[in-house]
Amino acid sequence: MKKAIIFAVLIILLLTAFPASVFAAREGWIDFEDVQIGSYCVIDADTGQVILEKDADRRRANASTTKIMTALLLVEDSHFDPDRLLTVSGQSLYFMDPNSARIKGLNEGDLLKTIDCLAALLIASANDIARVIAQNYGGAYGAVDQERRNDASYSQELFVARMNERAQELGAVNTHFTNPAGFDEADQSHYTTARDIALIAAEAMKHPLIAHICSMRYYRMPVNSQHEEAWWGTMGNSNALVIYGKDYFESRYYERYTGVKTGTTPQAGMCLVGSGDTNDGRHFICAALGIVPAPISSSPFLARAIPVSAVMEEAARIMGVPEKEPQDLLAIPIVENELPAPLETEPEPEPEPTTEYLPDPSIGEDVFFTGGIGQTKPSILILAAVGLLAVIGAIVAGIMALLIYVKKHRKNVFEARDKARKER
Repeated sequence: MKKAIIFAVLIILLLTAFPASVFAAREGWIDFEDVQIGSYCVIDADTGQVILEKDADRRRANASTTKIMTALLLVEDSHFDPDRLLTVSGQSLYFMDPNSARIKGLNEGDLLKTIDCLAALLIASANDIARVIAQNYGGAYGAVDQERRNDASYSQELFVARMNERAQELGAVNTHFTNPAGFDEADQSHYTTARDIALIAAEAMKHPLIAHICSMRYYRMPVNSQHEEAWWGTMGNSNALVIYGKDYFESRYYERYTGVKTGTTPQAGMCLVGSGDTNDGRHFICAALGIVPAPISSSPFLARAIPVSAVMEEAARIMGVPEKEPQDLLAIPIVENELPAPLETEPEPEPEPTTEYLPDPSIGEDVFFTGGIGQTKPSILILAAVGLLAVIGAIVAGIMALLIYVKKHRKNVFEARDKARKER
């Protein structure tokens, strides 16, 4: 009997905890009020209007978000040609950190197309490729070396100098780059601000090729004479906004997320420049430097993106972007023009009035319903849980009453037996 009581109590505890787990489904997702980011700046990419900011002019290391400027300078170069072959130098392959992001398998002397390098720069955040681009488009090495200097280091310096000149032209006056990849400098001489990198990203995203690549989830380097393996250069985007999309983030204000670039170094911490197209056709960019990620240990990419998505949602709300309900991830999209034409049949007679349940007319005639907790009203779940607990409580109360009765009955039996023995 004691075991039965313990088992019943355990059932009650488990069932009581179950509804709590249902309503804690958004644990780890944070609202704008809970966001912790060192510096951020949200702008309208088309007008340059600043919508929302925090310490936007504070100079900070910015890690691989630097590659946005590298990409911009590349596509603006007068020698830019997507099919131009770039030479991989030995210098571009040397890193003190063995875990530095790179395209593994590259060798000195390899030749890569410019378009593939641009994809590897923005999607894989490849540091070796950032050097390859800067060296080959710097003017003194490889693809663009009219004076035949063949000096990869000097060519990279020329490219970085042009990066700083272009930043000043864009109004990014608190920016200074020392390398094309975003490496920290011991003297902290490589820096930008949230406002500046937002301006740079807005300019970069005006180029259709950059915008297209930033919105890609995956890419695979094509085979060539040096690399004949089909999967030698596979890469995935580290920007969770792009990976998961606006439906996963339950965005109410964005039609889609479009980019732009992540970055992480010891000095910079976690960084992300996000962008998205709003429901009313505007393009907002959010530059966030020094992000405290959401408490999701299973996915660092997602943990970094959640605070940025919250800031982007708030910026869109401030600007009066029309709001939409989040899309059900399991709902099958139905295109009206693709619905089959109804068969021509005799009209059915009007039905008699009935008091039976009728669907809510506000829902519409053709309802596609996918079951699950996500489609059930919280009030119904609460009532169901309370009802279930009441039933279990009644069962347990019945068991307890039965135990008391049995115990009392056994006591009476023992007392009667003792009394009979004494009378003998």
